[in-house]
Amino acid sequence: MMNNLKKDYFWNTLGTSLFSFNSLFFMIIVTRFNSLSDAGIFSFAYATAGIINYFALYSGRTYQISNTNDSFTDSLYIVTRYLTAFFALLISIVFVVINGYPLNKAIVILLLCIVKCLEAVSDVYYGILQGHSKLYIAGKSMTYKSLISVIGFIIIDLLTRNLIVSCFYLLIVNIAVLILYDIRNTSKFMHIVKDFKKSSIILLLRVSSYTFLFTLTVTVIMNLPRYFIDFFLNDSDQAIYGIISMPATFVMLFSQFIFQPSLLSLTSFYKRHDKKNFNLTVLKISSVLLGSMIIILPVAYVAGIPVLELVYGVELSKYLNYLLLVILGAAFYAVSNVLLNSLIVIHCNKEQLFVQITILILSVFICYVLINNLGIQGGLFSYFSILLLQFIIYLFLYLYIVNRKFDKE
Repeated sequence: MMNNLKKDYFWNTLGTSLFSFNSLFFMIIVTRFNSLSDAGIFSFAYATAGIINYFALYSGRTYQISNTNDSFTDSLYIVTRYLTAFFALLISIVFVVINGYPLNKAIVILLLCIVKCLEAVSDVYYGILQGHSKLYIAGKSMTYKSLISVIGFIIIDLLTRNLIVSCFYLLIVNIAVLILYDIRNTSKFMHIVKDFKKSSIILLLRVSSYTFLFTLTVTVIMNLPRYFIDFFLNDSDQAIYGIISMPATFVMLFSQFIFQPSLLSLTSFYKRHDKKNFNLTVLKISSVLLGSMIIILPVAYVAGIPVLELVYGVELSKYLNYLLLVILGAAFYAVSNVLLNSLIVIHCNKEQLFVQITILILSVFICYVLINNLGIQGGLFSYFSILLLQFIIYLFLYLYIVNRKFDKE
């Protein structure tokens, strides 16, 4: 049992980490081998495909791995995921048609959206493997897929300098891994049979609708500046935004690694109504995240722009202050994400959805005003403003909800 747990942890951590950094590797490759305009197209297309991925996932593995309803079988999850992936693909087609993008940009967006829909389909098989204590197989799938995708993308883009051909390669890889590895390995533990009612699909979609709406809203908020840049500015500006905002990803991933080990402790404190230790744990994590800026910001001030210019081969010296703002904003957002997940632990769901909708409305206003008037600088400042807004609102929400929940119970 312990060996299986170690295998699960190793392969899942490796696969998830590589998978998380795929977009960084792809962006570096496109910026180096293609034009800055192509890099902007890819950055925007990848972000859009990420949102489409949330439509396809709907609620991901949240309900799948914590299944308490006997009518929710593995076959039901698979069929439902194929349906949500299909509708997500339709949404991406409608999005491209409505916006009337040039053919090459439209094709890149659609190819990456299909890739993300296929990733969502793979995820349902990962959930089944996890349910059978075979998470390491899913981790291997993500590892192999990430390595094959990045290495092949480098070779093909270097040879062709064609973004469409390179993205088509990613599509082929995802289809091959899904059919030859994911489905094949999952079939060893289950047989896909129609052992559910059609009404069960509707029920599954309904009970997981909150998680879907919540995660989708958060993702849309984080990508809002990209869409206003796409509307008001050009693809080269989109590339600059993608490069300068990329370091924020590392801060956010750092926060996830710090927070996850404390999740069980927070749950235990809540069950014991231990408000003091619950708040103390959240405070410690938040202090580490904000305190890390004492080291990270000076390093970014000295080496941030030179490193980004070395990696991407683009002149960025005039964006130093915005880089520091983005990194600081990412720290604030990381803390707000800790508060967000802590509120989920104490079953604060409905309130958070209303809060995210409020933040979405305010963020639309911020992006419109700043990007329309200040251009790419406004785009970067709007990103910082949204991250800071999340932090301020969640700080007040956390204090209010925690006091109400613990005092009541």
